[in-house]
Amino acid sequence: MSQTFAQRYGPWALVTGASSGIGREFARQLAARGLNVALVARRAARLDELAAELVAAHRVEARPIPVDLCADSFLDPIRAATAGLEIGLLVNSAGFSLTGPFLDMKPDDLTRLLNLNSRAPALLAREFGPAMRARRRGGIIFLSSVTGFAGTPLWSLYAATKAFNLLLGEALAAELRADGVAVMALAPGTTRTEFLDVAGISDFMGMEVEAVVAHALSRLGLSDVVVPGLVYSAGVFAMRFLPRAVNRAVFGRIIAGMRRA
Repeated sequence: MSQTFAQRYGPWALVTGASSGIGREFARQLAARGLNVALVARRAARLDELAAELVAAHRVEARPIPVDLCADSFLDPIRAATAGLEIGLLVNSAGFSLTGPFLDMKPDDLTRLLNLNSRAPALLAREFGPAMRARRRGGIIFLSSVTGFAGTPLWSLYAATKAFNLLLGEALAAELRADGVAVMALAPGTTRTEFLDVAGISDFMGMEVEAVVAHALSRLGLSDVVVPGLVYSAGVFAMRFLPRAVNRAVFGRIIAGMRRA
């Protein structure tokens, strides 16, 4: 008999970036599928509000874990808060972007971007992955982006971090497949969330966050790399046949056109 989603990826999911955007939507849709959720983000009040919503709507357990994933010792409070919990699904949703010339950015901002977008997902996968492998079930989702497929002027470091997540997710999918652990690199295009405001860009061909997350969860265990949306998936496929310089120029023009004055 085939396993249900909750049997394969439960009983607990840990979702980073759960206070807004894609992370919050992952938490909602996972709770609707019957998983308990550990909610990780900096904004404690938002986590408390979301936890109360999920408990009331779906009768699951929800545990807020307010923590800054950019901190050197961010794993310590997460370990303490999840002690005794069986984390069957890790969703690395936390991330942000800075828009503009790389050399004009503050070093501290660049360090935070690297820590949040790349360092934290890698260390969390290493933290919770071994138990999944031992149980021979579970899943890990890395949030990449369509920009992870090409060097992107004005989003140079962000695109590089998303390429990191793309390649790490692809490689771990191959490493852990025989152990029963599903790994996905989720690479959405523009998604209508608070991310756009933080990045300082306008909406261009934006997808609704509900559709992005629903598509990802429907492909977990079936596809290693998932690009939601027909236009975006077709675009990424077409990139294979174009010179890298052309892809870079196209992405650069798109970001320049989306950048807010």
